[in-house]
Amino acid sequence: MDALKAMWQTIPPATTDELAGARQRLLHGMRPRRRVVTGPRLLVAAGVAVGLTVVPLIIGTEPPAHAVTRSPDGTVAVTVNELRDPAGLEAKLGAVGIKADVTFLAPATRCAAPRFTGADRAYGGDPAQNANELRSLVKESRSFKATQVTSVRTIQIFPQYIKPDETLVVEFRDNGNPEVPWRLGAWLAQAGTSVKPCTPVAD
Repeated sequence: MDALKAMWQTIPPATTDELAGARQRLLHGMRPRRRVVTGPRLLVAAGVAVGLTVVPLIIGTEPPAHAVTRSPDGTVAVTVNELRDPAGLEAKLGAVGIKADVTFLAPATRCAAPRFTGADRAYGGDPAQNANELRSLVKESRSFKATQVTSVRTIQIFPQYIKPDETLVVEFRDNGNPEVPWRLGAWLAQAGTSVKPCTPVAD
């Protein structure tokens, strides 16, 4: 304490002008400050506001489980990224005029047959006895013509091979391989007939 008193005595007293300046600085510090927003700063602020609105949408956007697109020539592209929500895919196909029954299956499973009455030999008909008969079956069956796998995640549907009120029955089986994520089974069910729910069995 004695040391502090000795140090304080060495400090010269403030002049009148110094005290007045200190008072002005104190009063100035207590006044509310007005912020001047210049043009560039205003633009930056708007950009930040837009960023706060848009960025979460971009970050949170993921590819949909599946997408359906109709081309000008009438064909329909179906992209399947995830094997979920089969009812949603059926609804999307229905929106473009294709009556469909969609099933997503676990690896190494299939739907127990028969589920429906096939519109041709592709489903429920006599099996091919040899390679030539198989080629003929593929060439003649509308079920095989109606769908075509065009990439590892996309199939093309050709509505001209689907008669009115026929159901396109498609089964996507999880392949357990990200390079080839699923395998496809596709057939046409006769018009006016129903398709039973899938009962998965070991394949």
